[in-house]
Amino acid sequence: MEVLVVGDVHGCYYTLKKLLKKNFNPSGQTLIQLGDLINKGPHSAKCIKYWFKLEVKYPGKVFFLRGNHEQAFIDSYLNDTLKKTHPKLLANLAQAQLDPEILYRWLLTKALSWENDDLLVSHAGISSFSPDPFNLSAEHNLLVNRKPLKPLSKTQVVGHQVLKESKPIFRVKENAWYIDTGAYLGQALTGLLFNQGRARLVRESTSLKDYEQRT
Repeated sequence: MEVLVVGDVHGCYYTLKKLLKKNFNPSGQTLIQLGDLINKGPHSAKCIKYWFKLEVKYPGKVFFLRGNHEQAFIDSYLNDTLKKTHPKLLANLAQAQLDPEILYRWLLTKALSWENDDLLVSHAGISSFSPDPFNLSAEHNLLVNRKPLKPLSKTQVVGHQVLKESKPIFRVKENAWYIDTGAYLGQALTGLLFNQGRARLVRESTSLKDYEQRT
């Protein structure tokens, strides 16, 4: 079974949809989105609703992981500070008639990582500097880490850090792929298609519908 891992989307709905239409084959693939589906770009609510539909249509084959932006939404919801911390996102949800509580409850069900025999996928990675990376209160946890990754027997795949020149990077010493290529900045959305440990790049330049409306 092939695995398609998609990097940080950040509200770039049309770009995400194009990339999946061209590259996702649900009959022979598992799809992983490694977090930060929301915020920064203009179409967070459309991305959420689209992912809802994917999960219903392809149960057990589509996985969305929590990123630091999803965790920030969860924390703000619990602290009743959404109006202060996420005004644009709330307006976007209201326009799409999507209740913030529905989003909150959905995000709570999302895992922090996904793995198989060859890969470990998370938003920011298992760091050599964190003794407890799954503790979200700990420094350098796997949602916010920006330190070098711990070399594992499995290849890590992460986003979170926007890469220069809009190109994914494989760091041999860390045995890790970094794939956030700045979709919301008008660059590109990147995915990697893994087959028996080998990776093939898939890429979609940011749609004008996602970039021009960003402000």
